[in-house]
Amino acid sequence: MNSILLVDNEAAVCVGLQRTLQELGYRVEVAHTVESTLGSISETRFGAILVEFNLTSEWGAHPRTGGGIRLIGDLRKSGTTIPILKYTVMEGEMYESAALNSGADDFVLKTTSISGLIWRLHAHIERNQCGFGVAQFRG
Repeated sequence: MNSILLVDNEAAVCVGLQRTLQELGYRVEVAHTVESTLGSISETRFGAILVEFNLTSEWGAHPRTGGGIRLIGDLRKSGTTIPILKYTVMEGEMYESAALNSGADDFVLKTTSISGLIWRLHAHIERNQCGFGVAQFRG
């Protein structure tokens, strides 16, 4: 399934990445808040989800509170097995650990080449379609 949910509150980032992924054959839907993400997931089946670390909420949370981490945790608690890749500019072991501990399948910096991002997306989507998602092995 070549559909991606891109979750990022920065419109410029979304437009550029959405266009690039679409040119490479992916169907891309964009969500800018926690709430719009939850709505999209309930309506559409995705092959993978890319989530920014600093995601805003319509409930007024400050944008630098790591809303993307909470979103991933909530998705995993609800039983979502879709591969989730944390896609962010937040560098460092602390951010990577937080993402993976919340249930993300991978941690990808926005500075990663587009070919590196595509390779990782493809690998996670293929693994999930075969029933070997990383989230399935977590206790």
